Amino acid sequence: MNGTRPERRSDMAMAFLRVFMGLIFLTTWASNLSKGLYSDGFAPFIQEWADGTSITFYGDFLKSVVIPNADLFRYFQVVTEFLIMGVFLIVGFLTPVSALVAGGFSLNLLLASYSTGEWPGTYLIMLAVLAAVGVTRAGRTLGVDTILARRSPHRKLPLY
Repeated sequence: MNGTRPERRSDMAMAFLRVFMGLIFLTTWASNLSKGLYSDGFAPFIQEWADGTSITFYGDFLKSVVIPNADLFRYFQVVTEFLIMGVFLIVGFLTPVSALVAGGFSLNLLLASYSTGEWPGTYLIMLAVLAAVGVTRAGRTLGVDTILARRSPHRKLPLY
């Protein structure tokens, strides 16, 4: 058996997980767009999360920071969810950064949904997968990060 085959299978599995997570974010983005959550429905949607979470400091943050600045946060979310967490993960561009941003977003969802009846395992699984995708630099397999790594293989920051 060739010594590189198991490593290649692992790299392909991580690339699959990277693309899979990107597709999850893109389909969520499309669903939220069709529901109007990136327009007038954003603040009421966030208010439901703020009222439902049992993590008091986080509910207070949503009520005092996010909701009063709903226009800014919804614009940030529509762009970030589509481009960085969706497209960038699918094409494997700046994968560690994209996975970190997506992980932060998943942590946000975990905090907001805590004790609302949603199963927290969904967000914990997302966090674990995104951590693995970022740490393994999964964009270097079937991704744009492969090209970036060839051009500058010894980056001080793990951007790709």
